[in-house]
Amino acid sequence: MLTGSKEQAVYTPSEDPMYRHNPFIEALPPVLPMEKVASLLRRHPVYHQSERELAASKRLEAVQRIANYVEPLPIFLELEQRFSRMLRNGYSPRNPISAEWIKQLRSGFPDLDWDRGKPDYQPLVRSTAAGFAIIGTSGVGKTTAVESVLSLYAQQIQHSGKYGGHALDRVQLVWLKLECPQDGSLRGLCLNFFQAVDEIVGARYYHKFGNNRRRSVDELLPEMANVAAVLGLGVLVIDEIQRLNEASSGGAAKMLNFFGQMVNQFSVPVVLVGTFKALPLLSGEFAQARRSAGQGDLVWSNLPQDDVWDFFIEGVWHYQWTKSETPLTPTIRNALYQESQGIVDIAVKLYMLAQWAVIGQEDETISPELIGDVARDSLQLARPILEALKKRDLAALGRIKDIMPPISDLEQYLRGARERVTLEGTLDTMKAQRVAQQQNAHKEPDEILMRVAEVLLEAGFPVDMAHQCAEEALKQHADETELAPVIKDALLRAVGVRPPSRGTQRNPSRKGQHQKTQKSAVEKALAEMIGARKGEVTPHQALKNAGVIKPIEEFWTNK
Repeated sequence: MLTGSKEQAVYTPSEDPMYRHNPFIEALPPVLPMEKVASLLRRHPVYHQSERELAASKRLEAVQRIANYVEPLPIFLELEQRFSRMLRNGYSPRNPISAEWIKQLRSGFPDLDWDRGKPDYQPLVRSTAAGFAIIGTSGVGKTTAVESVLSLYAQQIQHSGKYGGHALDRVQLVWLKLECPQDGSLRGLCLNFFQAVDEIVGARYYHKFGNNRRRSVDELLPEMANVAAVLGLGVLVIDEIQRLNEASSGGAAKMLNFFGQMVNQFSVPVVLVGTFKALPLLSGEFAQARRSAGQGDLVWSNLPQDDVWDFFIEGVWHYQWTKSETPLTPTIRNALYQESQGIVDIAVKLYMLAQWAVIGQEDETISPELIGDVARDSLQLARPILEALKKRDLAALGRIKDIMPPISDLEQYLRGARERVTLEGTLDTMKAQRVAQQQNAHKEPDEILMRVAEVLLEAGFPVDMAHQCAEEALKQHADETELAPVIKDALLRAVGVRPPSRGTQRNPSRKGQHQKTQKSAVEKALAEMIGARKGEVTPHQALKNAGVIKPIEEFWTNK
């Protein structure tokens, strides 16, 4: 169940005379221009080119952002216009204030003759509420588009105070989106409705109607319609309508006819969303209601290989986390289309899978061949629908069940990529450690000590302190293959953050407490480096004089 926001009513006078003086309509957002709608529907995740330099494990995770990418295609804008008209037309005959309803009628029908000899006369106005169906292939973006459009409207509007001088204190439920239950039962859908309403508005309709098993579906349906009317429901959206089962609790025919009654009698628009498998179900009274309303059903098929497809793929391709950038060539563009047949969900998942396949490899280039391999390995369930789309076989599309790659399959593929990158990264680390160990094994201890002490000298510490701290740090990290931890430890000891090793003292002001020992070659070199800092000799020459830096001739071998 999709849940939205709750807002306090803010009334904007309607520009359309037919909608004036209706608080349900004037509490809705104003009709928006297409440019603004596109801007509000667009969802572009964050991305920076510098992220290509991140570790492979982090880039694998970043690829998942592509799943949140939403580009409002032209059909999105058409859908928004339909919902905007549908909500206002549905609310038009349902003014919650009787006196304002009279004003609304006079505004909408200025030439209407009200003189019928009765002071309380109200003319009968036919409802123009419109429902429609959205039918299309799995993965083309139906649900994403519907939920994106619904998100433009607050789900609940709280009317508190006065409207036109009349007290108005009530909740307006602008929209409600449900999914057909998995078993396709009519009773299950009714109970889902009551549970959803309770969760959103804080009522207890399920306790009142759902707990009594003696209530039949024929009794629940009118209660459901009554609740929708009481709460001022603007539109009811039922997704996955293909699940409705003719054999379950009265089946599809009864439910679809009931939807028709909601449109005709209660002016509550109903939008049904499903795959081509639902086509045989969309008949009866609900079909008649849709035809008479003039909205027309929306058939949402795969994208053709045209400018819209190119626009979409160019936007998605921007989100690339491979080390080497792969440009979007005509051959890659064509490979993506052939393997997805213009189903945007499959195209996006293919692009994600292709990046997961190469990130962490020596060559992180995406090729048409790679896209084909990934499609064959990971999208086997989608083959029937892709073949049906290639052949434009609507009958086959009606027989095929929902075959979109489940999230669990994508997560399993990502887990495999993570394990591969982790294994390769661990192996690289072990190889680097082995090389470091081999290199350090050939170094003289004094040479390592000198390198650590030199850092402390450059930081301005005295010679004795630099030598002693370096020596202590080296003992503490005898098994360390990298110099960085040893240098860090020595610096901490020098500044007094880390205490000296037991039995050692490090206070240069207390002279005479150190045993006088003969200076080693390292100590001599350090002393000479102090002189080098004063300009007497260079540090390199000081190390050479102390015998730490050997002449290159010593490493020559006679052949």
